[in-house]
Amino acid sequence: MTRSLIRELLKLTRRGNIISFAGGLPDPATFPVEEIKAITAGLLEREANLVLQYGPTEGDARLRDELVKWMAKDGIHISRDQVLVTLGSQQGLDLVGRVFLDPGDLVIVELPSYMAALQVFRSYRAEMRGVPQDDAGMRADVLEETLARLARDGRRPKLIYVVPDFQNPSGVTMSNDRRLRLLQLARQYRTLVVEDNPYRELSFEGAPPPPLAALDREGRVIYLSTFSKTLCPGLRIAWIAASVEFIGRFVTAKQGMDLCCPALTQAIAAEFCAAGHLSSRVGAIVERYRRKRDTMLTALAREMPPGVTWTHPQGGLFLWVRLPDGMDTERLLPLAVEEGVAYVVGAGFHADGGGRNAMRLNFSFPSEPEIEEGVRRLARLVQRNLPSAVRAK
Repeated sequence: MTRSLIRELLKLTRRGNIISFAGGLPDPATFPVEEIKAITAGLLEREANLVLQYGPTEGDARLRDELVKWMAKDGIHISRDQVLVTLGSQQGLDLVGRVFLDPGDLVIVELPSYMAALQVFRSYRAEMRGVPQDDAGMRADVLEETLARLARDGRRPKLIYVVPDFQNPSGVTMSNDRRLRLLQLARQYRTLVVEDNPYRELSFEGAPPPPLAALDREGRVIYLSTFSKTLCPGLRIAWIAASVEFIGRFVTAKQGMDLCCPALTQAIAAEFCAAGHLSSRVGAIVERYRRKRDTMLTALAREMPPGVTWTHPQGGLFLWVRLPDGMDTERLLPLAVEEGVAYVVGAGFHADGGGRNAMRLNFSFPSEPEIEEGVRRLARLVQRNLPSAVRAK
């Protein structure tokens, strides 16, 4: 087991003089404090004996019904029995690892991929194979080549893990054609797909393509999502949607971790959804984050020296910056902290040890003035450390 690099960075960046682009933290201004106060008071008044008690491992029935309705708007049509509430998405990923992975099993991941998922797969001693992305997501041609090569060697991956919408860390969205091709290949090579989708609601430029779970006709996709980015992370409400058989296995595995998620926070989330608060507030959150993204893109274009490139995410919380070849963002990080700015190094998102010249920047948490100043500090650092060959150009 290894510690989360991002969690360790967050300790460092609590210093007041640091502008942090490191954590994937929502803007606290989006937290529905008054609504949660009112809902909590009502629940404690009406049904304290239930919401302060233990609950079922599967999760609060009212919340699961609300989750079924929430996913149906995206074309995922399932029953309550196909939903398991988890204590954050990370617990969902760990349950997938517990149920499906034995030491030496193969998992296909994106390059780059979500760091905490890599941490889970490593903890179960899985072997990971990375497939690079481009602007349309995981490259289907390389995925096909990888699966065919493994098949020739008599090997079959247990899982293909993807974050298709506004990916963490890159911000890239997988095209509809790539989604369909991924499912075709998963069927052909008899493997499962884990779709991690925490950012789907945070779309700045129209709706993304349908989730893989909505396109799946075989029960091959295990879908994970969360309310941490649209309601608030402190409630720790996330869920897995999968076949009844898989959910049964996950419930058994979860009982070895915790018997149930907190009844009170589940009841709060269920009431919040039933009252229509969640659907009504997403637009304001999206508009706030769109402005912050645009501020960061404008600042990068203005401040960064030639040779630095970055993604243009259509939603989510992150963008991905690549420095010229030969630069090492891990080596630069202590210098960045001295400069008063922090990011997450790119190598942590690569299963193959690559990404040393890349970094992930978060734009949801800092204010717009902090984004502008933080990019200015970062650009000064990059400019001072450019390789001589790049400077000569």
